[in-house]
Amino acid sequence: MPQQWCNQRMGEHNPTFVDRSRPWRAVIAGVGGLWALAILPFPASEFGVPWYDWVFRYRAYFWAREAVHDPYIVFGALAAISFLVIGLAVLPDLRRTGWGGTAMAWLIISGAPVTALSYVNTPKDAPLHFLWGAEAFVLIAVGLAGIVAAITAGSRWRLWVRIMLGLTLPLMVAGTLATGYWPHGPLMVLGIEAVVIILAAPRDAAPGSVSPGERSGAEVRVGSDS
Repeated sequence: MPQQWCNQRMGEHNPTFVDRSRPWRAVIAGVGGLWALAILPFPASEFGVPWYDWVFRYRAYFWAREAVHDPYIVFGALAAISFLVIGLAVLPDLRRTGWGGTAMAWLIISGAPVTALSYVNTPKDAPLHFLWGAEAFVLIAVGLAGIVAAITAGSRWRLWVRIMLGLTLPLMVAGTLATGYWPHGPLMVLGIEAVVIILAAPRDAAPGSVSPGERSGAEVRVGSDS
């Protein structure tokens, strides 16, 4: 019995894989947001946003634009990478908020194929041209799911994190206004929000841990055995 109790005590301080993976998942989510920001000038300038013309004075951007046939389609579709990595990185933590957060994470992930299809079907003669711009509806759905996630999260989550989840939609709108383009602007905001969620999420109960009541009972039994 004493050995079993010691093993249980050690289990209490053994973090789960979700918790151990926090640092690198936060990095991945941040990279997803930075990727959206890095490729933003290509589709934005092609769409007519004049803010990013200065970027193409740099050789890397100039050569990248010249290397592809249609920068708007190529670098617009590449925003799918941001949707995918941000969603996968934050999924384990958003699942802890209940079904609202789970739905939010999977909606972010679903933005990857939707965005790719949206940009590939930009031409009017494309077979799925009606999907052009469909990623906007995904972003709106993500914002609405954030409100539900804030409600289902419960008291284990810090109040300011729940408020941030509930404000996901206006935060993404602010990202759009600040950058002049979507989905890349909102994805940058989502990347930052995902990093905060990952680092601020409550920790999991470790496998093999015991409750205070069970612990006190075990201590009494150990004392009696001795």
